Amino acid sequence: MRKTVVFILLVLFNLTLYSQAPTVAASNIVFSNVGCNEFTVSCTKGNGLERVIFIREGNAFSSVPVKNEFYTDYPVFKKGGSESINNDGVHYCVYRGSGNSITVTGLTKNTKYYVAIFEYNAPGGGVYDYLTSTYATDNITSKNTIADFSIKDTSLCFNGNSFQFINKSTSDRTPMSYSWYFGDANTSTAKDPTYSYSAPNIYKVKLIVNSPGCTDTIIRKAHLHPHPVTKFTLDPLKFKNDSIQCFFGNRFTFKNLSTLLDIGDPNSSMSYIWYMDNGYTQTGFKADRAFPQPGVFTIKLVATSYYGCKDSTYRIYKVLPRAIDTANVIFNAKSMCLSNNKFVFTNNSTNSINSSWRYKEEFASKDLDSSFSATANYTFNKIGKYYITLRAYDLGGCLDQYRDSVEVYTNSNVSFTGLASQYCLNDKPVFLKPQPGKGVFIGNNVNPIDSSFSPLSVGKFKIGYVFSKGSCRDTAWNSTEVFNRPVVYLGRDTVICSSSPLQLNVDPKFSTSWKGPGISTSGSFINIDKSGTYTVRSIDGNCDTHDTIIIKAIANPILPPMKDTVLCGGSYLKFNLKVDMGNVWWNDGSTERDRNVTETGFYRVVVSNKCGTVSDSFNLTVEETACVIFFPNAFSPNGDLNNDIWKPFGKYDFIKMTIYNRWGEKVYFSDKSPEWNGYDNKKMCLPGMYKCLFEYLIQHENSMKKESKGIDIYLIK
Repeated sequence: MRKTVVFILLVLFNLTLYSQAPTVAASNIVFSNVGCNEFTVSCTKGNGLERVIFIREGNAFSSVPVKNEFYTDYPVFKKGGSESINNDGVHYCVYRGSGNSITVTGLTKNTKYYVAIFEYNAPGGGVYDYLTSTYATDNITSKNTIADFSIKDTSLCFNGNSFQFINKSTSDRTPMSYSWYFGDANTSTAKDPTYSYSAPNIYKVKLIVNSPGCTDTIIRKAHLHPHPVTKFTLDPLKFKNDSIQCFFGNRFTFKNLSTLLDIGDPNSSMSYIWYMDNGYTQTGFKADRAFPQPGVFTIKLVATSYYGCKDSTYRIYKVLPRAIDTANVIFNAKSMCLSNNKFVFTNNSTNSINSSWRYKEEFASKDLDSSFSATANYTFNKIGKYYITLRAYDLGGCLDQYRDSVEVYTNSNVSFTGLASQYCLNDKPVFLKPQPGKGVFIGNNVNPIDSSFSPLSVGKFKIGYVFSKGSCRDTAWNSTEVFNRPVVYLGRDTVICSSSPLQLNVDPKFSTSWKGPGISTSGSFINIDKSGTYTVRSIDGNCDTHDTIIIKAIANPILPPMKDTVLCGGSYLKFNLKVDMGNVWWNDGSTERDRNVTETGFYRVVVSNKCGTVSDSFNLTVEETACVIFFPNAFSPNGDLNNDIWKPFGKYDFIKMTIYNRWGEKVYFSDKSPEWNGYDNKKMCLPGMYKCLFEYLIQHENSMKKESKGIDIYLIK
């Protein structure tokens, strides 16, 4: 009876224990094998019998498992039988069990994922007790792999094609491997492959990039354009459109048969250039050509697709030689006057047979006449322009035709204006105005190119203007005379001395006038002693001449007076020497005009220009001490021969001095001597202080400067 009771109690105890929620949460979440679409998560277990692992994408957990709720786990995120908390489609269960590690797949690259691990007990009977008050949580960002590439030239023509694929893929994990699918069943595993296709098409190039736990794919297009297939022939619908044609009326019309392979590109247009003779070209789908001369010609067609892919082909065509050799078709004249006109037309072409000449007025709808021979004569009955047509066949039956024109004129009224009856030698050219134009001037000193007459020589001249129309020629004449000009020459611009006037002269037989500074006169000469511009004008009949000269008048050189000089220390002699267009030389080698002389010595200066030379010299003594004057402030005129006289000491020139007593009364004055013996004009002055106003000259540079000094003097006895 006791044993039974104990067993029942133990069973009840165990049931009670495992129906409670765990008390220790999982911890130490560790992420490993992290890739772009997977990672492994592991942890340290808590004290639950089992645990569930939930994952949320992009945000932290906002929900926890619900007690007694069963969650189906699936290690592929959001796939299969995975279940979310409260079916919210956010918190997905990826693991349930007693283990502590799971590898999760189906993730999105470069995305943050939050993980939460909940301990739970589940003794049976549908009771699931989750520890939600505390749980392990962490987050991890999946790795990133980006497949990318560029094509150096995405659009190429088929011939010689070579595509260069430049890999720009990146990945957070290494190593990386590459799988290229070029769209034509060929592949490559190179990083930056180069590939040539065997047929034009638009190819989808796929690159798959793989790294541990990562993969990515990108597709770009490579356009391989076909070359046109160029082909043309002569259009069979055109009459006589043969590969060999007669020269006259030849015209080759070409039919374009070019094609372009369709690869599904919307831009499938083509452009065409037809290369013909002598650099002549045509553009467009259709073309034709009338060759201007006989010969064998190569016609080349170049077709270019929208993408610049080209193809070309050529064919050869022939134009038979002409029946008419234009160099051997001779007109005796291209124009004639109406009176007695007779034109002779000759066809000397060796290949011609059955020559015929047709004459037609310029605006007439019908021929005037026809002549059937190699040489024909014809006279026209009125003025006008006439078209001459020569038609001839060769032995092969090819017709040829040559067309030219002749003209019949009446005589014209010819004249010209603009020529004066007389000119002076070397006048400017004059331009003559003819009527009608397009003739030619004849005569001396006439320029037939610009219709000008130039008076380049003296004499009488006859000028003619000739106008021709065909063989009709008329001439108008006029005359003029060119007279000599006076010869005047004043010479080159010059420099003269003011003291020696210059005489300007001209031939006295001319009537002459002069102008210049302060001058307006006439005569054959003038005398000039001033600077300026002078002009002379001489007249001989109706012709005059003038000349101009610029004259600069300069003065004779001068020097200021110089004398031997003694200066106090620190003083100097200053010179500002003036000379027009000349030079200065000092005996110490200096050439300065503005100069300060500061040292003791003998000096000589020479000043010279074209008007003369002057010189002078002086001795300069510069004392060692400066010019300082000592003014005593006391003396004792008591007759002991010691300091009986008051006077200043130093180098100066005396002017005057005045002595005042303490009451401002003047007691002494002198402009003869700088000394005072203590007397006024009559008697000895009383002891005391006196005021002296002393005026003098002292050396300053190379001159004397006036100074005034006030001194207090004590008279002592």
